Amino acid sequence: MSGTFDDNHPGAGYGYSHARGNNLWPLFADDLFRLAHDGHRLRVDQDLIAAGLACALLAELAVTNHLAVDGDKLVVTSRRPPPDALAHTLLTEVMSQPDPVPVPDWLRYLSARPSYASGHFHAYEQVARRLIRSGDLVEVPRRRLFGPPRSGYAPTDNNKAYWTCARLNMVAERGYHFDAFDQVLAGLCLSTGVYRRVFSSPAQVIQRLGHDSRRIRPPIPTLLRHLDRLVGNTVAINS
Repeated sequence: MSGTFDDNHPGAGYGYSHARGNNLWPLFADDLFRLAHDGHRLRVDQDLIAAGLACALLAELAVTNHLAVDGDKLVVTSRRPPPDALAHTLLTEVMSQPDPVPVPDWLRYLSARPSYASGHFHAYEQVARRLIRSGDLVEVPRRRLFGPPRSGYAPTDNNKAYWTCARLNMVAERGYHFDAFDQVLAGLCLSTGVYRRVFSSPAQVIQRLGHDSRRIRPPIPTLLRHLDRLVGNTVAINS
């Protein structure tokens, strides 16, 4: 299984992509969100997965040639409006800066919770809202012993929610090559530790995940390295 990124038709050459009408977009963040949850329950630290989702959103714009990395700074390479509303919002945010901003600063800003961030982006909530708009999630209130209820999110179709996990396991267990989309997704799983709950034999696939995800064309490996440093990932990777 293999794939290449197509600038003229985002997502079309990935071997796997989501379609909404006539628009294709590489929804890395949506699949990472699914992989971090079991039904409505988040199975990893929310601040950690928020950083991963921030990186995933930047990766969506990077593989469609809207963004690149120069040194450690995020730079805009195309002002062409993305067909995805959330991607459009994020690109507009990046373009609003008078000078390029380092990738680690973007990851911290995009993943910070609104209660202590100067902005109100918050990658976790933004991706959840995108999945609600697409009909994949519904918002459900969660009661707490102290304080007001908080919103949670439940999948509208459990089979669709678990398909991403099943797909990655099938490819890994059968010894296939991850296509271009799943190479990026595997890298995000590795950097955030989500791979531990995704793969049935994580110890056997970890080196392969590292290798496959780091051979994607730039700037994805650079984005993943910055994510590794941000979350303090200590996993040894042969790249």
